[in-house]
Amino acid sequence: MAAKFEDDTFLTQISVVSRRIKSEAERRLTKHGVHAGQQFILECLWRENGLTPGEIAQRIKVEAPTVSRAIQRMEAAGLVVVGADDNDGRRLRIWITRRAAALKKILPDVLSQLEVDALQALSPEEQQEFLRMLTVVAQTLNPATSDDKTLGAAAAAG
Repeated sequence: MAAKFEDDTFLTQISVVSRRIKSEAERRLTKHGVHAGQQFILECLWRENGLTPGEIAQRIKVEAPTVSRAIQRMEAAGLVVVGADDNDGRRLRIWITRRAAALKKILPDVLSQLEVDALQALSPEEQQEFLRMLTVVAQTLNPATSDDKTLGAAAAAG
């Protein structure tokens, strides 16, 4: 028997929330010339400027081609500069521009306010519990550790 599609399932609700947060992040970030998702690259480069696309991808847990496409868009927008590594000309390094450096004073507040707005209907205790539960789900589905046995054990332990 086929599973009935319902709007109140976990997968439906997590998808809705994810899309709405990404959409709202996009709306707020584009006011500053940044697209949703690029803030993760900027945060990475604010911590350590001059990383390679592969290093960025590893740190923000996405595939290298995803970072490469975002870097091209960010370079066109004047947020980063791409150049050859001093020791290996075949290797590219990414540096933030002054414009991107200035955003370090703005974007964290924009994103913090988005989080406040998204969670405003929850009490502080509920917010902590919600984050804890999301962390458990994320760890359960971690590709590095998940297989049928891991998922079953995590479900049994929960």
